[in-house]
Amino acid sequence: MAMNSITQKQDPGFVLWLTGLPSSGKSTLAARIAHVLRARETPVLVLDGDAVRAALRPAPGYDASSRDQFYETLANLAALAMEQGLLVLVPATANRRAFRERARERCGPERFAELFVDTPVDVCASRDSKGLYRASRDGAVADLPGVGAEYERPERPALVVVAGEEGAAERVAEWLVVGRLP
Repeated sequence: MAMNSITQKQDPGFVLWLTGLPSSGKSTLAARIAHVLRARETPVLVLDGDAVRAALRPAPGYDASSRDQFYETLANLAALAMEQGLLVLVPATANRRAFRERARERCGPERFAELFVDTPVDVCASRDSKGLYRASRDGAVADLPGVGAEYERPERPALVVVAGEEGAAERVAEWLVVGRLP
């Protein structure tokens, strides 16, 4: 084995946290971005908040303390994958800026960015496949971000995608591959 293949520097990984209200389209957009990146033979991992939450045992709750711990876990998983040279897409509401800022600190500000999926709450409620908005209206879910719990929009996201924007996945993939690093 040639020495230079052992010492060759690995491409740095990167974390893109897709945030927005529940049912805003974060997971769908992340899947589309991943598809575009894989077609370009770019290594990518999607850490979908719902999928990770479902895989954890015991399953994390939705109260403030449980959310805090869950987003800390999600940020740590993203950082571990990033350190292996992957582009990591994290579609997760993370309704408080503090959750996302801790993830940025964990990953390093030069290897982390926020993408805000800007979808009005009425559009989110109309496409809610999990029934969370109905459950919130019925009183079964007390702290749904954007309804019963505050959702803190990113102050300066690296990217914003408006609900239903054509070509968004391609634009974001191009930014990740070409535009994000000097």
